[in-house]
Amino acid sequence: MTTQSGLSVKRSIGFLFGMSMLMLGANLVWTAYNSVLLPTLVEGVVTQGKGLVTGLIGFFGTLLAIIVSLLSGILSDHSASRWGRRTPAILIGAIIGLPLIGLPTLFLAPTLRPIFLSLGLPIIILSYCGMQFTTNVGNGAWWPLLVDVVPENQRGTASGIQGFLTMIGATIGIVVVTIFNQNGQTGLALWLIGGVLAVSGIINAVVIRGKDKPAQSSDKISLGQAVRDMFRVKTRVAVFFWVVFAMLLAYMGINSLQFFARYFFQVYFPAVNPDAGFRTMGGISLVFTMVSAIISGVVSDRIGRRPLILWAMFLCAITTLLMGLVNNYIAFLILAAIRSAATGPIMAIAPALASDLAPKDEAGQYMAYSNLSTGVSGALGGLIFGVILVTLTRTTFMSIFIISAFLFLLGGIIFAIKVPQKEINSRTQAAK
Repeated sequence: MTTQSGLSVKRSIGFLFGMSMLMLGANLVWTAYNSVLLPTLVEGVVTQGKGLVTGLIGFFGTLLAIIVSLLSGILSDHSASRWGRRTPAILIGAIIGLPLIGLPTLFLAPTLRPIFLSLGLPIIILSYCGMQFTTNVGNGAWWPLLVDVVPENQRGTASGIQGFLTMIGATIGIVVVTIFNQNGQTGLALWLIGGVLAVSGIINAVVIRGKDKPAQSSDKISLGQAVRDMFRVKTRVAVFFWVVFAMLLAYMGINSLQFFARYFFQVYFPAVNPDAGFRTMGGISLVFTMVSAIISGVVSDRIGRRPLILWAMFLCAITTLLMGLVNNYIAFLILAAIRSAATGPIMAIAPALASDLAPKDEAGQYMAYSNLSTGVSGALGGLIFGVILVTLTRTTFMSIFIISAFLFLLGGIIFAIKVPQKEINSRTQAAK
């Protein structure tokens, strides 16, 4: 299998931003749909057990996302398309996602509502699963670009920029989409996020054109072969998988409220409008995460990735526990801001560390495994926390924060023990 060339060439900041544009669109879709639109859509067609229904849709949709992301990473490793290894999947996922995301507008439109309202829940499920399928076709093919086209000494910066654009997308999802949602314009919000996804994918593909080199024709494999090879690697890098496991625990803590934030504000702070409360908390959190992500990404290229990830995990554990114990809304927002600054290194540096450890000729497959930390965390979080939140009370939400704090703590301990700096140095030196 061929590997990408030109990795000694320093990439411009403009290229690194353009290369990461898909992350803006994809994270806009995930944040808006998971945290704002899915709960709202379910609330419109389900009267009892909406927390559990929302969690189950999130669980099965995210399971689909995990499988698709893995297969997309593997298949893109072997893509001999003249457009490149990763570009075809990025374009397909971004463009086809638009109509699937907009599907629920069928029962939201006044003229169509009498026809499609009875099919509301099946349409929501089809749209959500279709969104997860298409975005993860692109997402699975995107992550190997950190290995393919970015020099090792710029991967922290590239990952920080990715984290920054991820937060920009999430900010639009929280601030703009919640305004549309609060004003009853859920359909417009769906088309907006789908449109941004399509545009971001096209920009990404244009920027990497000529840098995204195809594999050799002899490297092509079938879908059946990709399925058989999903969990089979040529080169086993044990420390890589410990990184993935530790990040899985951390992301479960980070994403514990992603499907339930609207319900959380209704219960914890009933005097605050749930959309306005989520928008305020999200806006504050995202600003701190964005700044932290890009600074920590650049710093990690100079001092190393491990120390920053470690302190971030333990600080997240402390602040998450305190967030579940406070009764004051302002104090809650302050703690959320501190935790967000701590999540910046996790979101920005962990992918860079994974790309350092991944074998070059299996980059797509390995980076798909790295992406499992977010995908599996969403699925497990949707199922486990959805079951806990069958009854939406202050006690059940407090238990979510306590469990999340423990997950951060456990992830930090595992990372400290199983991902020693000596092992990182050994693997990155071997990769060179």
